[in-house]
Amino acid sequence: MRSESTDPAQVHVFQFESPRQATEVGRMNAVRQGAAWIYRVLITLFAAGVVVEFFLVGLGIFRAMPADDASVTHDTFDDRFTVHAALGGILAGGSLLLLIVILVAWTGPLSIGATFALAVLTFVQMILGGAGEDAPVAGAFHAINALLILGLSGFLTVRAWRGNLLIPPSGSAPSVSGVAGSPP
Repeated sequence: MRSESTDPAQVHVFQFESPRQATEVGRMNAVRQGAAWIYRVLITLFAAGVVVEFFLVGLGIFRAMPADDASVTHDTFDDRFTVHAALGGILAGGSLLLLIVILVAWTGPLSIGATFALAVLTFVQMILGGAGEDAPVAGAFHAINALLILGLSGFLTVRAWRGNLLIPPSGSAPSVSGVAGSPP
């Protein structure tokens, strides 16, 4: 493959050495487009799951409140957050899946970096949640970290559905002409 343009401000048009090379590039574009579509769906489900996590925390707190003359035990309190903890584990696995899918789609450094940060924050969230039982300060940071996860997953969801997920940022890979599924 060779480029016909030497001016970096112009769009590069590549000439393929063989039809097979053009077919392989076209297949890779199709794989990237499919991965971008899967990412859109998964990040939307992830962000919705984070909102459900906030609901489950509120539900757990108010369900753990004792009756007029009863007291709250540690076991009673833990029982109210079982579903919250289980969904948190699912979201941690989902964040790894999102990272794999965004790497396949190869959408550029912003989306990849933000998805990596989301995965890191999600695993830190699990650590903070577990440590919060013995260290209340860790539990307090569990809530702050949850807000970061909510904001970042919302940002990534909006970015994914804006329709520019596969547009590389300026200065990165040039567009390819003459391949099915690629820009002219």
